[in-house]
Amino acid sequence: MLRELTVNDFTSVLAEGKATPGGGAAAALSASLAAALTSMVFNLTIDKKAAKDCPESVVDSMKEAREATDRFRERYLELMVDDASSFDELMAGFGLPKNTDEEKAVRKEKIDKAKERVLEVPLMLAEEAFEMYDSLRVATEYGNKNAISDAGVAAILIHGAIEGAALNVFINLAGSEVNEENIGLKVKTDELVEKSRTIKEDILSIVIDKIYGRQ
Repeated sequence: MLRELTVNDFTSVLAEGKATPGGGAAAALSASLAAALTSMVFNLTIDKKAAKDCPESVVDSMKEAREATDRFRERYLELMVDDASSFDELMAGFGLPKNTDEEKAVRKEKIDKAKERVLEVPLMLAEEAFEMYDSLRVATEYGNKNAISDAGVAAILIHGAIEGAALNVFINLAGSEVNEENIGLKVKTDELVEKSRTIKEDILSIVIDKIYGRQ
């Protein structure tokens, strides 16, 4: 199973001349790494010297955010697998026979369903990766300052995941019918990427200020 591979094996498989895993799976892995880094910041803060002066309400917020990041980490790995498997299903659909009208109808149905899934998965990744920012903001605001750079790396990775997922949405829309629904998806995805870029830059500004003692 894809998520059970070692880092070395995963990168080797990714480098092969095969359609899957590809950029969508890599984007999902990036999101999972961002969640893991954010959890690490919390684990270096909660119940540690770094949190001794934090009000109980802040500690509770960090604990809730840590629980969320742990869920996100697992969820993004699920989407990594889903991204690869959905594209495999699409390729399998294209490989079905088309010698008779019945075969053509079955093939078309399989391809149409697979195309929906191939578009749906990266869209879910973009939207669900964006949800990580709430927890990441908590880590950036209250996390151990010695690990603040890790929060910054998480921001870069989560934005990269969103941009990567968006590219997969776009390439699938490019091969689809131009209609109001698909145009709306394109606009929605563009807006999500821009919102993510703004938040990422805000977080990085805070991180840089804390690194140089300006906060």
